Amino acid sequence: MAVFFSIALLVITLFSLPAAALSTEVAHLRPSLSIYLDNKGVGLRHPEGVACSGSTLVVGDTENGRLVRYTIEGKSVKGGTEIKIPQLGSPTRVQIDSKGDIFALDGKERRIVHLGPDGAFKGYVAAEGAPSQSSLVPRSFKIGPDDALYILDVFSGRVLVVGADGKYQRQIDFPADYGFFSDVAVDAKGTVIVVDSIRATVWAAVGKATTFSPLGRPVKEYMTFPASLAADRRGIIYITDEYGGDVGILARDGSFLGKQLGMGWNEGLLSFPTQICVDDQEEVFIADRGNSRVQVFTLAK
Repeated sequence: MAVFFSIALLVITLFSLPAAALSTEVAHLRPSLSIYLDNKGVGLRHPEGVACSGSTLVVGDTENGRLVRYTIEGKSVKGGTEIKIPQLGSPTRVQIDSKGDIFALDGKERRIVHLGPDGAFKGYVAAEGAPSQSSLVPRSFKIGPDDALYILDVFSGRVLVVGADGKYQRQIDFPADYGFFSDVAVDAKGTVIVVDSIRATVWAAVGKATTFSPLGRPVKEYMTFPASLAADRRGIIYITDEYGGDVGILARDGSFLGKQLGMGWNEGLLSFPTQICVDDQEEVFIADRGNSRVQVFTLAK
C-alpha cells in the first residue's frame, strides 16, 4: 500500500515579529506536506525524532518503537521502510552522517545506537576515552559537519564531542547557572549551540571554546518551552516550542527574529513539536508528536 501524504491546501502561518527585527528579512515556513504512514499503511504514533540528509529522511517513530526511512525527491517524500531492531526500543532523536549511517537515541535506555544505511545494527556509541564515561546520560545529540557526535550529557553537565571513530575528542562544560538543557545543534561553521528549556535561553561555544556563553537575550517573552533547535546553512536558528506549538527564529547572533506557526491539528499547525531538521534545500522537517505526523515546510521569502 502506498504511503499516504496529506498535502497542505491552505497555508496557515501565524507570524509575529518584534520591533527590533522589522528590518530583517525572515523566511516564512510554508506548509508543503504531512507524513502520517509508512509504505505498508501503518500510522506513525507520537514521533519525536526526525533527521534529513541529502535524499534521506528518517523518522523516530517513538511509540511504535521503530525508525521509518523515506526518500526525498524534490518537493515530495516517498517510501517509508520500517527499521525495527531489538537494540532500539524508543527512538527520540535521530541523525544521519555523511556516509548514510543512522544514529538514534533510545530515550528509555539513554544510549545512542549506531545503524548502517540499511538499518543493520552496528553497535552503541561508547565515547572511548571520555572522562567519567560511566556517568554519560544523553538527552540529545547532533552530528557536525565533520561527522563528529556532539552529545548533550545532562548528568555530567557537558556536551561531549566524539569523533567519527568513536573516540573522545573534547568536552564543553555547561555554564554555572542554568535550568535544563534540552537540545544541542552545530552550525556550518562548527559553533555549538544549546537551548535551556526552563529559562528559555540559548548558549553558544565558538571554535574550541571549553564553556558556553549566552547567545542573545532570553526568549522567555516569546517562547514557553523551547525544546529542539537546528541551524540552516546561513546560521539562522530554528527552535520548536514544545508547549507553545510554534517555531522561534533567531539570527546567528541570537537576536530574536520572530515566531511562526501555532498550536492546533490543522495542516501547518503543531501539537507538542519535538525534533526539527533543516536540509540544504531549505526544507524544514518537524516531528509533530501530538498530531502523530511529520510535517514538511518550505522556507519561502
